[in-house]
Amino acid sequence: MALSDFNPIDPETLECPYPYYAALHAEAPVYPEPELGVTIVSGYDLLQEVVHDPETYSSAMAVGGAALPGRARAEPDEELAQLRRTFGRASIPTLLAADPPYHRRYRSLVEKALAPRRVMGMEGYVREIVTDLIDGFIDDGKVNFTRQFADELPMAVIADQIGVRRSDLKEFKRRADFAIGGLERRIPPDEERAILKAGIELQEFFLERAEERRRNPQDDILTTLATAELETDDGSRPLHDAEILSILQQLQVAGKETTAHLIGSTMLLFIENPDQLAAVQADPSLIGNMTEEALRVESPVRALFRTTTRPVTLGGVELEADTRLMLLYSAANRDECAFANAAQFDVSRENAPRHVAFSAGPHYCIGAALARLEIRVAFEEVLARMTNFRLDPAHPAPSHVPSFILRGLNDLHILFDQA
Repeated sequence: MALSDFNPIDPETLECPYPYYAALHAEAPVYPEPELGVTIVSGYDLLQEVVHDPETYSSAMAVGGAALPGRARAEPDEELAQLRRTFGRASIPTLLAADPPYHRRYRSLVEKALAPRRVMGMEGYVREIVTDLIDGFIDDGKVNFTRQFADELPMAVIADQIGVRRSDLKEFKRRADFAIGGLERRIPPDEERAILKAGIELQEFFLERAEERRRNPQDDILTTLATAELETDDGSRPLHDAEILSILQQLQVAGKETTAHLIGSTMLLFIENPDQLAAVQADPSLIGNMTEEALRVESPVRALFRTTTRPVTLGGVELEADTRLMLLYSAANRDECAFANAAQFDVSRENAPRHVAFSAGPHYCIGAALARLEIRVAFEEVLARMTNFRLDPAHPAPSHVPSFILRGLNDLHILFDQA
């Protein structure tokens, strides 16, 4: 199909975007998309050029999907307008939406907690969580793999790292799941109102716990942020509440949603590619490279945004200053110029780690080491204890969240045998 045949906001395209990506690669790796009002960057090398040049391509409004047609919101009543203002207090640039030098200053506050060396020491703890989750359904022979496993593991891990008490975990999960529910999908006003209320409750939860940490410091991210001194051009100062909320909300989404989506997508890839499952079962040492290949083939972050700071030519296309770019990471990871037979899931692919699922450059994912650990340990245990995975015919075929930003399954009901 030609590029002009696709509507990028059509539900069918959102469910299976890969033919659209192929058309972008073939016709216009840098493409002014009329339906979205952005210029799409889908080529691997071109995307690398953008993310390594923050002076030309600003991360301000890096998420910013609310401006797209699919996110158009109804005119609010007074209550809804107030809810938006209250929740929006955290909409300030810190990690994803900050440019140097402030991005580096914010990032350094949480980098130590998620550093690869520290993450290496967490393997036993992560394995205990995985084992407990599998114990909960192993005798059933069936499971909603997304809800009962893929969602639960990263939620427990990121909650612990942030500093959520185990006694608060159930309430934290309820609020977090509900607040995330509206991320990058079209929602009616009544649902938006409920989601905003849950999000505000979660913000208040974080601020109350931050105040506790100032009185009683712990070894967690909440304590780090509550007691941090941010370096500014005028000296150092404590973080404002809005900055704390901004960082925590980003860590919550990045630490839970993306990892959960990738775990679910990997199981579906195994079901759809039994030869690759057999290869990993025969040689579990492939699990590390399998993780990289799954990240490439089913990138959990589909897109983020940049804005040009000056006139520039990218891929032969002249861009004016203040041009909004949509960086399609998931398309770049299927660029045949970078990955031969890019649509194929190949657990032995030698250059799989070259993917940009975690972005690259200054905004390389701060939680990449933790995500890799969780995914590796999850499938080491799953494949050691379960086999013969197949879709459960008693449930509808799996479908994906209709999102511009994230790629993940709504539900994945499977049957399995014990290994």
